[in-house]
Amino acid sequence: MSPLEKAAAIVECEQTIHRFYAALDDSDFETVANTIAEDGVWHRQGKVLKGPAAVRAALAERPAGRITAHMMQNMVVDVRGPDEADVRYIALVYRYDAPPGATGPAPLDTLLSISVYRDRLKRAADGRWLIEEMRSSRRFG
Repeated sequence: MSPLEKAAAIVECEQTIHRFYAALDDSDFETVANTIAEDGVWHRQGKVLKGPAAVRAALAERPAGRITAHMMQNMVVDVRGPDEADVRYIALVYRYDAPPGATGPAPLDTLLSISVYRDRLKRAADGRWLIEEMRSSRRFG
């Protein structure tokens, strides 16, 4: 890969991760699922979700009124080739389960967790970078 191709891959991988969490925080579960490769795996809350359909099904079970904010920090993308990359970062997560009829901003309570993520991404046939595996471990929380 040329330096320009590598730089483009890094930005595209970062955008895939940011798109995933922006959609998750907006409760746009279709977009979340569409960032997962057909054979992709998300290790989430003690369960292994395989493929976009499993991600959609799991997110459909989220409580109504759940508000989240995921903030990615210290993101590093290691491009392993034209179609493979490893991404490491820390995510700070806030969560609030709003009661029915609640309005206004969620209260700023204690941080839920700080987790370390190690993801693998791959480039699909259509050129999009997709999550092949997403794995995290809590550092705090």
